[in-house]
Amino acid sequence: MRIKQNGRSGSLLALGTLLAAFPAWAEETADEMVVTATRVATPVDQIGGSVTVITRDELDARQTPKVEEVLKSVPGLSVTRSGGMGTTSQVRIRGTDANHTLVLIDGQRVNYQDTMYNFDFDWMVTDDIERIEVLRGPAAGQWGSDAVGGVINIVTRKGKGPMTVTAQGELGSYSTNRENVAVRGGGDAFDYSFGWSRYRTAGWSIASKNRGMGSEHDGAQNNTVNGKVGFSPTDNSEIEFRGSHTDLWADLDGTKSGGGTLDTNRSKAKHTDTGAVKGSLALLDGIWTQTVNASAIRNDQWNMGGTTKGCTVGAPLCAAYLGTTVNASWQNDLRFDKDHVTTVGYEDTRDYYWQRQYQQKSKITSASMQTVAPFFQHQAHLFDQLDLGGGWRGNDHTVFGWNPTWFTTLAWHLPTDTTLKGSYGTTFKAPMLFQINYPSGLANPGLKAEQGRGWDVGVEQKVLNGAGKAGVTWFRNDIDNLINYVAIGNTGQYQNVAKATTYGVETFFAWTVFDDDDGSLEVSPSYTYTQAYDRATWAELPRRLRHKFANDLSWRFLEKKARLTFSTIFASDFQENRSTLATVPNRMGEYAQFDLSGSYDLTERIQVYGRVENLGDAYHESSYGYAETGGRAFFSGIKVAFEPITMAREAMK
Repeated sequence: MRIKQNGRSGSLLALGTLLAAFPAWAEETADEMVVTATRVATPVDQIGGSVTVITRDELDARQTPKVEEVLKSVPGLSVTRSGGMGTTSQVRIRGTDANHTLVLIDGQRVNYQDTMYNFDFDWMVTDDIERIEVLRGPAAGQWGSDAVGGVINIVTRKGKGPMTVTAQGELGSYSTNRENVAVRGGGDAFDYSFGWSRYRTAGWSIASKNRGMGSEHDGAQNNTVNGKVGFSPTDNSEIEFRGSHTDLWADLDGTKSGGGTLDTNRSKAKHTDTGAVKGSLALLDGIWTQTVNASAIRNDQWNMGGTTKGCTVGAPLCAAYLGTTVNASWQNDLRFDKDHVTTVGYEDTRDYYWQRQYQQKSKITSASMQTVAPFFQHQAHLFDQLDLGGGWRGNDHTVFGWNPTWFTTLAWHLPTDTTLKGSYGTTFKAPMLFQINYPSGLANPGLKAEQGRGWDVGVEQKVLNGAGKAGVTWFRNDIDNLINYVAIGNTGQYQNVAKATTYGVETFFAWTVFDDDDGSLEVSPSYTYTQAYDRATWAELPRRLRHKFANDLSWRFLEKKARLTFSTIFASDFQENRSTLATVPNRMGEYAQFDLSGSYDLTERIQVYGRVENLGDAYHESSYGYAETGGRAFFSGIKVAFEPITMAREAMK
């Protein structure tokens, strides 16, 4: 992936610093535009914050259907998954919590109220994704609550050119099969994209076989349909509609008394719906552009424990959750000259949450809250070498009142092909409705909002006559009123218990070794060192990787018809959040994961491919007792693309 003290840890840190003498794939391309960092399409080299872009080409090279699997390679990100496909997936940025990561789809908020986090990647697959933008660092000044650690923006695919039908079929280990079909196309004034995908697997035992806790397989199935249509009624206006529906079912295993997991017939089923409409209008010869967005996400989930017949009143470990978030915004971009853009806007977000705990005799909890936020920001490109940005956002919350945030960024491009970068921002995170009401324990209406601040500074340097770029970034986040779960008797409550600090260093290196008509070779190693702790007790925060090394090596050959991609993840040394239990180790050990994928273009329209996941057949857990791998796995498939209208015209000649 292209990416923008003691003993072993010291040597790893030294290795990472040496590598800093390789950026996000995105940072290689000066004219690549991103919207995550500034709310406005901006060339990536003019952004003072730390940005990584994962392109469609990279998703095709990796071949995995799991979004969170691709995110593992991004510097500063720590991914926790409680099993295989379809199980709970949490993403932490720079040591902050999972609910401190804001997720967008096409620039529109999709975080929803849930039991432990605001967004779970369990239902999302890569088939309809054009690219993924990752902004690391506090972004509440741009995007509001949830953006404490950073932002992940999922940009969906858009049709263009003649109508094209694509189809994919894949078979693999664990009785896995994957299919998807899409129809895309467009012209000067319209575009469309419609798709269907399905992923099914028998899986492996989530309960760790290595720990003697389980043997039956835990499978999953994902069915997704999506659509996106855009058109331009006039030369200065655009309207776009987007929607998706996912049905997910996954087997789960239960929690073992004293820590770990039990082999059970627990399962979950969920329906996730997203919808959005966006309209833009350019006035005054493009000086003033107005954009109106409206979007919603609805996540309806059932967790069933100890039964295969669904939940009934009094049934153990059964619960139903329904979270809905509705968001609307009005944004005005003013460009009085090519080097300055001022953005003024207003955003309204409403969250709704409903939960029924069947083991507590039909106890039902429902709640809602709203945030309205005016925002302002300005970007300036000065003297062809200095990019400055800054802004302010007011957050008026129905429960937690007025919480303004602000940010500033800088990128200074020196004549030596060196760029100095930095950013600073304040943050605000409202407690989740689940945390306030906690239906299976003690409600806590007195919870306070989390407040914080964060900064990063870095340097990037082009090397090897411009064929490579290297960089290093230091970062720190301070969070007050951190919310944690506290056990009280036989139940518990969410409380403001800590002041937390996270800090560390990210390094990266991207190098195009060669690129000609016959082939190309690219490598992109990165290393991240992270420390995260409670400032009151000095206790480490759980599930934050201390060390993470990642590298993607991509080789094209045979006139670029063939491609091999070798991906490496090495992670080590993190605190487990059940460490108070005597049977659970305080620290989790290291693991290395190697994946190999390859493809060959039989024709311009037909491609065969295959991949080996977990090439080294290593076992590892990112959550104690939950097997994230089932062993070495093999997959192969075929992709076909054709233009039916063009083919029909050719046949009629």
